[in-house]
Amino acid sequence: LTMNPFFDTYSTPYQVPPFHLIKNEHFKPAILEGIKKQEAEIDAIVTNKEKPTFENTVLAMENSGKLLSRVSTVFYNLNSANTNEEIQSIAKELAPKLSAHNDNINLNDALFTKVKAVWDNQKNFKLNKEQAKILENLYKNFVRSGANLSEENKKRLREINSEMAVATCLLYTSPSPRD
Repeated sequence: LTMNPFFDTYSTPYQVPPFHLIKNEHFKPAILEGIKKQEAEIDAIVTNKEKPTFENTVLAMENSGKLLSRVSTVFYNLNSANTNEEIQSIAKELAPKLSAHNDNINLNDALFTKVKAVWDNQKNFKLNKEQAKILENLYKNFVRSGANLSEENKKRLREINSEMAVATCLLYTSPSPRD
């Protein structure tokens, strides 16, 4: 088993991913571990017994998913710019899992309740402009992603999102007419 560079701090200038160490086999376990870690981070926010604040809700969400984001950025840029069949296969396999993971966050009623509580009480938090914008973006992202939908419509949205993730993946992995 080779060491997975995504699980280590990059020792490269400016924290650039160590592309010379990254192999296709590193992506799937790193993405799955990233999902697992972010699920735990989101669960910690949801189960926090303290009153929702900018720090324990919005900032905690902003800081969640670092590993997943780091791996996904490298993976999808590589898939877009320098793909191969193995990377495309990984993308097809992981698309529904990543879609479900995003839906599990965006359609999480308990999490949205906390975000909405911060949104509704933002004047009490004395947020600076940057914090207010982060809160606004987060709140709008939840609403636009279906947080206010009925349970029946959320279920349908999950199905549509999964289908779209796979279809988009197939679109980008199909040979172009020039090939």
